[in-house]
Amino acid sequence: MALLQVSQTSDSVINYLACLRTNIVPLLLPDNLDENALHVFQRKLAANLHVSDSACKVVGTEQHTIDSKLALLMTTSGSTGAGKCVALSAKNLCANAKSILAYLPANSTDTTLLSMPLSYSYGLSVLNTHLTIGASIVLSDLSPFDRQFWTLLADRSIASISGVPQWYRMLLRMRFTQQHLPALRYITQAGGKLSEAEVETLAKYAHATDKQFFVMYGQTEATARMAFLSPDKVLAKPGAVGQPVPGGEFKLARSGEAQEQAGELCYRGDNVMLGYVDNCTELAHFAPPEWLNTGDIASIDRDGDVTIVGRLKRFIKVAGERVNLDALETVLIDNGHDVRCAGKDDRLIVAVLKHSKPGQLTALIPIPARNVQYVELEHWPMLSNGKVDYQLINRLAENK
Repeated sequence: MALLQVSQTSDSVINYLACLRTNIVPLLLPDNLDENALHVFQRKLAANLHVSDSACKVVGTEQHTIDSKLALLMTTSGSTGAGKCVALSAKNLCANAKSILAYLPANSTDTTLLSMPLSYSYGLSVLNTHLTIGASIVLSDLSPFDRQFWTLLADRSIASISGVPQWYRMLLRMRFTQQHLPALRYITQAGGKLSEAEVETLAKYAHATDKQFFVMYGQTEATARMAFLSPDKVLAKPGAVGQPVPGGEFKLARSGEAQEQAGELCYRGDNVMLGYVDNCTELAHFAPPEWLNTGDIASIDRDGDVTIVGRLKRFIKVAGERVNLDALETVLIDNGHDVRCAGKDDRLIVAVLKHSKPGQLTALIPIPARNVQYVELEHWPMLSNGKVDYQLINRLAENK
């Protein structure tokens, strides 16, 4: 059992592959993880090794009983190490790579840009799929705000890029759709929801430049990908995430019988995790679930395409009414307001950037003004996987 801290380097890739080859189960962690969080994982899992780009240290001698199916542990939140880890098998990794390659137009002569952390399931899936077909990978921690980023895209003939919503928002601010990138053949987006206007902008750019834009959906609990929206549907369904990846299946767990009613999205496939791990005793045996309850509220249209409408945990009750924070945030963003919505029961928190001009939001928020708190932030607090840290927004609001 090893704690494996990874960065955007070939050394980290080699360490990851070496663990898989030698049957050392690694927990993938970002290289900048807080020392306190590292100690929490060490205490929970009683790791034998601590591996980084610069060192391999023996940190424990406890002998573990480990299920033979277990290949890898990953965190789900990208935050500070609280909570359980996701246990993945070699079968999970291979099945998901095979599914992704069945719909993405990747080939062995491609060079992809990998700028997402390897400790994040989306980033790791890009690595795994391209290694599977023998393609080339450029590891980079450059931001779209760095001039070298654009030089790299052009000089290395990058065939594909992948990113989360915040990353694409940076690309759009840097006029990505006006760049001449003839080698770029397709782009993929997952890890959260772009606004429909942003999706349409990227889809129109892809169509005009003979590229393909894939909107995708996944979770660490499903190794990475569960759904993708075919590029020819993106303009018609900019809010959807599409159909299950090859080999996967969806169903909705509804409280009622109406077929048009949204419900919790459940997924079945060979990429569904073995289970969760909270401590070293749980490494010994797993009983994988047949269906993964995603925690996402979704609808499925007549074509079988899924649209995510919210998270079970992203609901609050204000003045007796249930509020879908994801849906409200989407409405505000679609109406031109760059905001993030958080909160707890009886208090909606609307976060705005200090340099922005949010305008009049009250008319779009169907909640009594006394229950709404506005918070100005210098920048959006982000997790290491590029997603917005809503828990931190809640904590910051409490201190205002």
